[in-house]
Amino acid sequence: MKRIKSDHPDAKKYFLDALENKQLVAYPTDTIYGIGTDANNTNGINKINEIKKRSQPMSIVLHDFSVVKNKLIVEKNIAKKIEEILKDGSTCIAKYIPGSFNHKITKDGKIGFRIPNHIFLKSVLSSYNKPITTTSINETGQEPLYAPDDIEKKFGDKIDLLIDDGVLNNSASKIFLINNNEIKQIR
Repeated sequence: MKRIKSDHPDAKKYFLDALENKQLVAYPTDTIYGIGTDANNTNGINKINEIKKRSQPMSIVLHDFSVVKNKLIVEKNIAKKIEEILKDGSTCIAKYIPGSFNHKITKDGKIGFRIPNHIFLKSVLSSYNKPITTTSINETGQEPLYAPDDIEKKFGDKIDLLIDDGVLNNSASKIFLINNNEIKQIR
């Protein structure tokens, strides 16, 4: 595993190279540390599920709503509301056009997505211009890890890159479910 500070001049390049090479990256978000890979990297998604000791869908992070907007099955007025919800870093779950996303990260025809407000992560996503998976870095049922040293100790042999942004201690994002053109907060 390579560990690099988020303010290192080459941190973004390392992150982008890891994504292009289908590797797993632990990275800071505006809420907690996440673990992810390119959203079409089925092998990487399987590895993340092994790390988390579960097999279930996971959300994606993106730099702009336009990346997924035309792949969703929502009315225009709901799309505008989603765009507003995404501004504070919240997660939305909505129906999507079949075949638009890797089936390993979806469930019941729905995909979860968010636009993080973390400056470094937004910069990476803007350059990559494709979604990456995001889920908390922990085993399912355990507390998420907030300190890079803890992440390295627990998962250093299972991930390829750790972007170190110091200790994070924020709460997870709010989650909104869009169903039948209704929006409901579920967390």
